[in-house]
Amino acid sequence: MGAGDESLHIGRKRATQIFRYLEALNQHRNPARRQLDDQLWHLWFRDLPEHPSIRRAEFADSPSDPDGAAEDAPRVLDDDFVLKVRRPKLAPCPSPPELLAQWLERGWEEPAAEVRIRESGHELDAQGQTVAAFFQDDPKRQQAIERWRVQREAWARDEKPARAAMELFEKLYEIRGQIEREGEKLELVLGDGILNWQRAEGSVFHPILLQRLQLEFDPTLPEFSIVEADSPVELYSALFQSMPDVAGRTVAKARQELERGRCHPMAREDTSAFLRSLSVQLSAQGEFQDEGPARSGGSYPVISRSPVIFLRQRNLGYAVAIQSVIENLSTAPQIPSSLLRVVGIESQITTVAEDSGSTSWIDDCQPLDVLFSKPANPEQVKIAQRLERHGSALVQGPPGTGKTHTIANLIGHLLAQGKSVLVTSHTTKALRVLRDKVVPRLRPLCVSLLDSDIDSRKQLESSVDAMVSRLSLEDAQQLEQQAADLQSKRNELVSRHRELAGALLNARADEYRDIILAGMAYTPSDAARVVAAGRGVHDFIPGPVKRG
Repeated sequence: MGAGDESLHIGRKRATQIFRYLEALNQHRNPARRQLDDQLWHLWFRDLPEHPSIRRAEFADSPSDPDGAAEDAPRVLDDDFVLKVRRPKLAPCPSPPELLAQWLERGWEEPAAEVRIRESGHELDAQGQTVAAFFQDDPKRQQAIERWRVQREAWARDEKPARAAMELFEKLYEIRGQIEREGEKLELVLGDGILNWQRAEGSVFHPILLQRLQLEFDPTLPEFSIVEADSPVELYSALFQSMPDVAGRTVAKARQELERGRCHPMAREDTSAFLRSLSVQLSAQGEFQDEGPARSGGSYPVISRSPVIFLRQRNLGYAVAIQSVIENLSTAPQIPSSLLRVVGIESQITTVAEDSGSTSWIDDCQPLDVLFSKPANPEQVKIAQRLERHGSALVQGPPGTGKTHTIANLIGHLLAQGKSVLVTSHTTKALRVLRDKVVPRLRPLCVSLLDSDIDSRKQLESSVDAMVSRLSLEDAQQLEQQAADLQSKRNELVSRHRELAGALLNARADEYRDIILAGMAYTPSDAARVVAAGRGVHDFIPGPVKRG
């Protein structure tokens, strides 16, 4: 093993240890939810009310695809939604005859409530006196209650699912408000493959096959639509990372199979086959149930089918990202030099001195190879140059120091080089602010993947329309000629800028150059003292005095 191979081996080992630590730290800070009841809210598909205002998607398995060409696969869902909930029309309960009004207990207006009758009461007799009375004493009352019961039962039979649909509509309305306020923290998820497993570290009852969702609202109907987000079906890997007896290779293999296959929480045979195989891979006694879920889990895993929608704290994807890095470190032939430097291994890439490439203060102020789209200072220029030399740069500072402005400038600089730029952030607000900082001519090229994938698609469509419109008005030759003209004009401006900067630098230097008088050199401060001391004595000397 050569010196380079040995350094790579050591660097790979150290980097893996670092990411193993980050994996354990993330598990400690963000433990995986093991119980579905621990999520913020959930709704089983089997509990959906049977009402015309609620429509669930029809689903069908796609044919097998041995080549794994996901792009050519037909949709798993026959519809473009998972669930639609329109506000139902509620009907009031039929009014009881006036003969029964005083004999009915409260609550008869609710379809789920039973009609209760007071056995006794008071009424007026023929002489107008108040006397005690019993309900069954009057046959007319008994006939009236029987006729009204028939009407009310028919109403309640239709109204119960309508009221249940209204409860679901109101709940989705509440969730919509939560997501609008806390979209960076909350998300809707469709789950299936309910894992039921009694374990020493805690029981598990949670779906392991997940598909992220978007909640849309059409106020004109009004109707909620729950649709799939632009993200693939994923395995709940974080749940298995807390199980020491489940091999990481098993989870990685299942995740790879999921990426190649046609599994979906609402599909049939393909998903059942995947879950059946996974149950045996988790344990030799693992079982799969096509119908479920069964709450009584044993010491071995049981996976069952029962689609469910739930609201959870948004998963930032740290667990999956860290696990992917660890897997990549074990197989990648090369490791990024920036990561090697983090673990104390100097890469073989020749490093360039920080001050190379610039010959003077003037070059630092306006270098030819840095193409910023917004005003910049020398510090921002140095950041761009460092990024060019080393491939990475860390910029840190308190709010209001120009970090967002710097990123917007770097985006313009990198786009001018023909590169694509991916910007990530912990918060949606930061990305929105950054997009607004990008110059208007470049803003249509910025596509944001924020809280709503629907908004992202609209931005993408807007960007494509803007580019198509631009290309339809000007051809490639015209654009290249414009670019050449602008580059030539920029070079002239940079040259003029350097001339003016040089003149300014010389003017400032004159304030510090020695003054030569009669063969003697005086600093500007010493010369000022000599002049001050000779005031009234040497005033006869005619001026101005030329520098000699």
